[in-house]
Amino acid sequence: MLSDQSQHYSDFMKSYRLCFLALTIILGCSAPDTPTPVGQNGQLSIDGRFVTNEAGEPVQIRGMSFFWHQWENSHAYWNAECIQWLADDWKVDAVRLPVGIHETGWFADSLTVERAVRRGIEGAAAAGLYVVVDWHSHNIHTASAVGFFSRIAKEYGHLPNVVYEIFNEPDGASLDSLDETWSEIKAYSEEVIAAIRAHDPDNIIVVGTPFWSQLVDTAADDPLLSADGKPLDNIAYTLHFYAAHHQDDLMARANYAVERGLPIWVTECGRTGVNYGPNNSLDPAYWDKWEAWMDQNKISWNKWSLSIKNEVSSSLKPGASTTGQWQEEDLTSEGIWNRNHFRSLKE
Repeated sequence: MLSDQSQHYSDFMKSYRLCFLALTIILGCSAPDTPTPVGQNGQLSIDGRFVTNEAGEPVQIRGMSFFWHQWENSHAYWNAECIQWLADDWKVDAVRLPVGIHETGWFADSLTVERAVRRGIEGAAAAGLYVVVDWHSHNIHTASAVGFFSRIAKEYGHLPNVVYEIFNEPDGASLDSLDETWSEIKAYSEEVIAAIRAHDPDNIIVVGTPFWSQLVDTAADDPLLSADGKPLDNIAYTLHFYAAHHQDDLMARANYAVERGLPIWVTECGRTGVNYGPNNSLDPAYWDKWEAWMDQNKISWNKWSLSIKNEVSSSLKPGASTTGQWQEEDLTSEGIWNRNHFRSLKE
């Protein structure tokens, strides 16, 4: 147990650190020569089906997703230097931090992963990037999620760059065999949203949808509503796609949801199929179709993944520095494409 003097010092340093982060963002917002994504857009909100900036204008936030924190030491990349490199060299708007829940994940060592999440949030704040904090689960764990997001919202909810993704991919064997129905996901989401809103009334919360976050049409027909029947403030819904696998059928569901006015954030997507590993396929043409759809509808997205794992979708080769400074030889072919593509979006 800490002595009173040590506890006071610890509390002081925590307050000092958070004040410094807030000042960093404020200064970034006011620096006209080097505007950051947060400096340009400030506090994000949901207006109708759009993500909007502080001025109320629809915006599209585009960035990378890291990998499950516990695999291939992925969380080692969740640091200020790496995130700053992604901001400066790759020109991304956002990063996503997937907190792996299963296997050797959060349940095995919650303290380690929450320290990594804090590093990631603080690194994104210092770089002026938005950060999606992803509860990377396939099943409902309400009490654990409530505790996790309560702690994160209490500590960082005052920052304008935090986005909460409260359920990565509710799963199921097929469309007729869902492990988590939409009614169950809604009940879970209402509890987690209430826990976040107790500390953070403003930042966007992204809600998972059934069957690996694909059934956005189901959410569009029955969205989360307040007691007076209006959509809950600053709530978006998750759509995930991998272009070599998810094509016309999923795009039809996505178009239906957009036509119904559902706000969507594609928190995970890629050019590959879903046969994860070194033998996956790419479909650049259907990726282009998906990206044109996201551009047309001003839908924000995070691409999978910033990782050294032996997968076609991974961006880094084993041995790539955890603090950025990557040269072309440090990047996979998909990593080279990712870097070039994000840079082209800012030209």
